[in-house]
Amino acid sequence: MELGGIMNLPLLLKVNGVVSGINGLSAILMYNMWFNMAGMEVTGPAIALCQSLGVAAVGLAVISWRTASIAGDAINSYGQLFAYIHSAFAVMTIYQIMQGFAPNPQPFYINLVISVIFAAAFFYYSRKTE
Repeated sequence: MELGGIMNLPLLLKVNGVVSGINGLSAILMYNMWFNMAGMEVTGPAIALCQSLGVAAVGLAVISWRTASIAGDAINSYGQLFAYIHSAFAVMTIYQIMQGFAPNPQPFYINLVISVIFAAAFFYYSRKTE
């Protein structure tokens, strides 16, 4: 069963790079928005942590974007790695929601949906078709 002809693994890696990059830049530059959406108090250490997360997300975005061009025959293996990364984010987000870590869990649910969609897409498009 083929899910349409426009999406493929290199394009998914690029889309992932853009989404991760936007999230990372927003964590670096608009950290107040992150805390306000979650209903959390903004403190110096929390800002530093949020901006560090942003740098990691931008790094992951660059890796995802470049992987589409340089992975060669190993692209399916890289796609599976990104599927595992998004799965881990989904599991962590479920745990955070269950623990009640944010007074407003709506951003956590949004992140959960995004992570599950990316994980499923990476698992689907990185499968070996022989």
